[in-house]
Amino acid sequence: MDFKQLSQRIRDLTLQIKSLVDRQEIKHCLDVLIERQNLLEQLQEIFISTEKTPEYSTEFTSLLRWIQQEDAVNSAKTLQLREQSKQASVDQARTKKALNYYKNIT
Repeated sequence: MDFKQLSQRIRDLTLQIKSLVDRQEIKHCLDVLIERQNLLEQLQEIFISTEKTPEYSTEFTSLLRWIQQEDAVNSAKTLQLREQSKQASVDQARTKKALNYYKNIT
């Protein structure tokens, strides 16, 4: 793949990650993140090995900034989901404890 194709595939994967986070399917993000990281490394190699024009450098920097912004939003959502999951676990444990208590009374 060339620079433009890699850039587009990386953007697509980043949007796929966003979609997975929005649908609360966090467990499926790891494979997509790994693929995106591998493509980012390939893109970096291309960037390092080619002559840099201002347009080329701007495009590369712009892509990295966009990824950083998207990842920040996804990270915040993931942390929020983690906190919700923790609270659900606490609530479930309390309910179980109460049920066991009532079971022992009867």
